[in-house]
Amino acid sequence: MNIVKNLAFLRVTGTFGLLLLLAACNNGKNTASADPFADVKFNPYDQELGNRIEAYHQTSAPNNANSKSGNPTLYIDFSSGINKAFAEPGIKEMMTSCFNTILAQKFDVYKLGSNEVKLLNIANTTELGQQVSDPAQYADIWAPIQLAVEKIVEGNNDALLITDFEEWQKNIEVTRTAFLKIPFSKWLEKGNTIHFFIADYKEGTVDKHLYFTVFNCGNPNESSMISKLESKLGPLTTRFDLSNKSYKLRTDYPGEKSGGVFYDPSGKTDHAKNVLDLKDSYVNGLKKGNHFEFYPLGVDWNTIANLHTSYASQHQFNDFFRKLYIDLSNQDSYTFGDFEVKVSDVSADFENFTKTEEAKKHKPKLTKGANGEAKFDDQETDKIALACYGTDGKIKEQWIYKSVAAVPVNEVFSFNKSLFTNTKTSDTKNVELGVSFDPGFKLKNIQNPEGLLRVDLLLNAAMPNLMGEKLSKFQWMNAKRTANTALYESVKNTLQELNPAHKVIYSYYIKTQQ
Repeated sequence: MNIVKNLAFLRVTGTFGLLLLLAACNNGKNTASADPFADVKFNPYDQELGNRIEAYHQTSAPNNANSKSGNPTLYIDFSSGINKAFAEPGIKEMMTSCFNTILAQKFDVYKLGSNEVKLLNIANTTELGQQVSDPAQYADIWAPIQLAVEKIVEGNNDALLITDFEEWQKNIEVTRTAFLKIPFSKWLEKGNTIHFFIADYKEGTVDKHLYFTVFNCGNPNESSMISKLESKLGPLTTRFDLSNKSYKLRTDYPGEKSGGVFYDPSGKTDHAKNVLDLKDSYVNGLKKGNHFEFYPLGVDWNTIANLHTSYASQHQFNDFFRKLYIDLSNQDSYTFGDFEVKVSDVSADFENFTKTEEAKKHKPKLTKGANGEAKFDDQETDKIALACYGTDGKIKEQWIYKSVAAVPVNEVFSFNKSLFTNTKTSDTKNVELGVSFDPGFKLKNIQNPEGLLRVDLLLNAAMPNLMGEKLSKFQWMNAKRTANTALYESVKNTLQELNPAHKVIYSYYIKTQQ
């Protein structure tokens, strides 16, 4: 008798549970599958792939040259005495050139004095020149340099700071403390650089320095402040680049869309030479100051492996990528060692990123139900919108991008050390970085041949250059004959903390069968 009752109970509760499940599935019209992108046949690798990879690369290198916000800024030290430096003919000429150059676009100008960083209402270079030339503007010695630098670092754009870096805090001159080490480090950690143009002058009998300091945001390009000012500031100054990436990269490719992959020189036509079938959708991010390239290839990895084998007898196609050059001559901050190559399958992370970016474009239409409850509009049929958003209009947690670990791919490519060593020995300004097939290369090493591979060039070793002659320009004897080493200690400590070894300096993305 109990068994019969239990079976009857199960039938009732089971039916009721099924009804609840059906109701839940239809609540808010959210009937899409776990992956709504499969329902709409969304293809992350379609003709928009180049643009998607460019956006994806920004997630790992967010401070590129084209990711600035706000206005560039100019900060001028108005502490008493410094106006004598501004009156020096060479320095005055440089200041005029700087003002005319940077104020040609929208700019924010700040005055440092009386323990304040004050925004100036400047309409043109003439007004700024009048204020700088007016002795009455230099009322006291209290120019808050640390506060100004911190304000620059909080921003996300280029800045020029003109100062002698003499900092006073609580009526005491800072002469030993590395008071700028923290903001300097923060700025460099974000992928930025600092460029000092140092002019010598005398204040009475005291030898001093005036620093035209350019805070460059991201990787420099033609529109960057450093690119516009370096020729104007260079002739009369000593230049020091505080950077954990003071190297410069360039490519020397035979054509706009050729890239650095192998071409068969014996081919009779461009098509015959293009054995890897590199497509026109190739992207060279370096042209915009971004350190990556995207290679869409029409062939598959099996064809690439066969080509590598067949050209081996001709001593060709040993390198997959060539013609990327690095200038290692600038050793202001670091002396650089060799490099290494790391290969990863980033398919899962890229697809995750691409879907979450696409989801942002599918905000649902919402309305109110009979009892005032939030719900999707009855006319809303967008499967991505229905699956990725709640009835509150907010995107669901699972559709907010979170990085997925890349899958290491071993014994596919390696760094061409012989090419690096030989070209560095002959000319440190033109060192070639080559990516070769690994000696243990086998097709089976690429376990996901239809996936997206990323080939990273990493800096292996870097030593802070703490013995450089230019570092003497960051210290001086003040009027009381006390050594002021605060700026020197700030620079030195920054270099010691931010060693750039094992950091990615360049990335290639490869997608076959395009």
